[in-house]
Amino acid sequence: MTWLRARARLLPGALAQSPLWVRDVFDHAWAPMTALARQMAPLPTGLWGYLLACEGGYLAVCNGPSRYEPGPAQLRGRQVANVAFVSIQDLALDNEQPLHVVGHLVDHHLGNGGAAEGEWLSEGGGQRPRWREAGARLAPLYALGYGIDAVARSSPRDYFAQSLALYCRERQRPNVADPQIDRWLRPTLWDESFWQTNG
Repeated sequence: MTWLRARARLLPGALAQSPLWVRDVFDHAWAPMTALARQMAPLPTGLWGYLLACEGGYLAVCNGPSRYEPGPAQLRGRQVANVAFVSIQDLALDNEQPLHVVGHLVDHHLGNGGAAEGEWLSEGGGQRPRWREAGARLAPLYALGYGIDAVARSSPRDYFAQSLALYCRERQRPNVADPQIDRWLRPTLWDESFWQTNG
């Protein structure tokens, strides 16, 4: 996955400074990156080329909590923008948090290209006409209140990020818990034509 190789970083000492139980899960320093790549594998292939073309959008495996931090950041001595920090503990637990924070990064960059101002996809934004059309349908879906879980029901941004994460991990769960988001994801992010530049 070219985007991961170009934009993902394992922060120095992340594994060595982890709790013993995390070090027991990962038998060598690069193992968390392998776990990360495995989690990201179900995401649509068209996404990676688009993200790679964006100026910002990075991922850092760290010891802190998983979170998405839009805006300027320092990453291994380099000035970057819009970083999804993925907890090495969440990777060890193999939970949905890594995909959730990547979902925020995706939401931000599809909505306004990762800019400081402007609507994210979940708020009706979209860098391309088809994306804006798709984004405009998300707020009404969120308003229905059928989010997959409490996290998805907490805000439009979390609705998108959590739905994306759980769609990657448990493809049938969104179809049962929130059929509308399932019907939104398939013809948008998981449709190759969605990623075409004239889309």
